[in-house]
Amino acid sequence: MSSTATETELSTITHHSKGDDGEQQNPLPAVEVEAIGAVPNLAGPPAAAVASEPVAPSKARAAALMATLSCVSFLNTFSSGTLTVALPAIAAELQLPNNLLLWPASVYALALSCTLLLLGAVADVVGNRPIFLAGTLLYTAWTLAVSLAQTGNQLIIFRALQGISMSFCMPAAVSTITSSFPSGKTRNIGFAVFGGGSPLGFAVGLVLGGVLVQVSDWRTAYYLATGVSGATFILAWFTMPKTAAVPNVRHRLVHEFDWVGVVAASVSLALLSYIFAEITYSGSVMKEPYNIVLLIVAVLLIPFFIFWVSRQERLGRPAILPNSVWRKGAFTTVCITVFLVWSWFNAFGYWATLFFQITQGLDALQAALRFLPLVIVGLLTNMVAGLIMDRVSAGSLVLIGGLLSAVSPLLFAIQDPNWMYWSAGFPSMVLSVISTDLLFNISNLVITSSFPSKDQALAGGVFNTVTQLGNSIGPAITAIIASAVTEAEASKPGADQAYATLKGYRSAFWTCFAAAVVSAAISAVGLRKVGKVGQKKDV
Repeated sequence: MSSTATETELSTITHHSKGDDGEQQNPLPAVEVEAIGAVPNLAGPPAAAVASEPVAPSKARAAALMATLSCVSFLNTFSSGTLTVALPAIAAELQLPNNLLLWPASVYALALSCTLLLLGAVADVVGNRPIFLAGTLLYTAWTLAVSLAQTGNQLIIFRALQGISMSFCMPAAVSTITSSFPSGKTRNIGFAVFGGGSPLGFAVGLVLGGVLVQVSDWRTAYYLATGVSGATFILAWFTMPKTAAVPNVRHRLVHEFDWVGVVAASVSLALLSYIFAEITYSGSVMKEPYNIVLLIVAVLLIPFFIFWVSRQERLGRPAILPNSVWRKGAFTTVCITVFLVWSWFNAFGYWATLFFQITQGLDALQAALRFLPLVIVGLLTNMVAGLIMDRVSAGSLVLIGGLLSAVSPLLFAIQDPNWMYWSAGFPSMVLSVISTDLLFNISNLVITSSFPSKDQALAGGVFNTVTQLGNSIGPAITAIIASAVTEAEASKPGADQAYATLKGYRSAFWTCFAAAVVSAAISAVGLRKVGKVGQKKDV
């Protein structure tokens, strides 16, 4: 499970794949290009060259490295889980105005999404270890700052800086898995352990945050997160594979880096994330002229970005995300599926929380506890995925997971508020996360295999950027639909406001159901020839 929905959610010995001149010396093996449509390195050696597989670390070192990386995915969602139940107490203490009430949660995702591509590309130049260490150290500092915030504005600023810090870590973590573990079961388990940190972090944040708000203070949860982040930095210092000295880093960053593409993509993503975050909580914001201008700028940057990277690729110059990568069917299918699944899953959690608290009248902690089955199944799904991805085709796994998870919003769309939790809520929570966690593991393998070995952190940035964009757009679209349905129902003579609200919620769940079915259909068609992405590659 990635950053979950109620607040808005995995070098070795082979970093020698980069030569002294920074160019790739070991492109992807030919079998991998054929199986998953990897992008050939146009500037590298002949496609017939064969990449060396990483030498598997010892079991103790592998376990330590997996634990380090899973701590990052744990921290990424722990704060979100805490905010979900602690926000009312935080708002009251810091006197956070209503128009900024949800920004401590939104600004984190906003800052994270618009810096992932940049820092993923930088990590490929500088190395995973220094970027990851810098990220964990910065995250420790800004988490402590959050726990010491005295005003609402300080909290929002520190949460944004937390998001930027996490964007140092996530792409570097993905790259470290692909460069440290050989393809096959070892790498599959690495991604599964990394992905398992997310549901665990969110669950601990939810429950611990709810308990601490009642018996202590919301700041205590962030003090604890500061300690975990500091411990992660220490672990990373000893476990992250050392990076060989990279010559001419400054020259490469200045002259061999697609800064125009990075800035265009990052600004567009930032503006889109901001607009959709605003729409989620109030559709009327689009009446403001400055929001219209920002939306126009964000949209216009998209064709500019496509034109720019096409030009760069045609001229043989660096391109942050070459257009040619989208001609690979598996890569494009996975990105579309990831976007749709994270959109509906994030929106589903958002509306499920409101259903529990507004329609059924539960308090925040009671609502949080109802999400625990989702967390447990998420952990189990990651474990199972790590064990079976080399045995079952990716298309079958994603299709089965997608259809099972589609039942979740369907049950919420048809359930009566008086139904017991075990009738609809429980099975919905059990099934909802299967699709996201299977897809997390499969898509990471497909996306990282679609990039040259020298661009693995960028590949991690692409995956996390797509998920964050889905996290932003899903709740926004469903909020617009729910608001329109509620207003239409409430305007009828003698309308009951509670029923109008419920009808709006149901329309949001129906939208989630439609997105889930569409994503399952797209993955079934687009990944039907991919095969078993978790299999060990012959080299």
